[in-house]
Amino acid sequence: MAHRDANIIEELERLRSLTSSDFIALAPLHDKAERIRWRYASGSRNERYQQMVIKSGQGLAGSVLRLGRWVKLDDSHPDSDQVRRSCPVLLAEQLQTAAVFPILTDSDNLLIKGLLFIGKRTQPRYTEAELLVVQEGLPTLAWYLKENTGEIAK
Repeated sequence: MAHRDANIIEELERLRSLTSSDFIALAPLHDKAERIRWRYASGSRNERYQQMVIKSGQGLAGSVLRLGRWVKLDDSHPDSDQVRRSCPVLLAEQLQTAAVFPILTDSDNLLIKGLLFIGKRTQPRYTEAELLVVQEGLPTLAWYLKENTGEIAK
């Protein structure tokens, strides 16, 4: 495992612990990649997440790609059951509550360079403090991802 990969896993485990998440995953986005997949994870019950392809507009991660901002799913969402059934990661990991965040580069047009997925297998919602912890950790993950592209990450 490369040093950068170990740092990413360590940061994911730190964020998973600080947010009381059961599962956390990171999908780097590469300019030349045709398929976006979850590459790093902590707390997974199986390896199925590695085979899942993220498509713009589909599932929580696809919504982040389409909207360019973070999204969450919990019992306050009016169509939470339908969204859970249509999101492969939620099904495979048996997650009830989740949030997905874009990892942005610090360039003129703020390109998304990665996606961070957090989830809980129990119903409790993420608190504002937990979501803030994740948002504060995004620059660290962006720093590790920048080595893939050579860009300065935000």
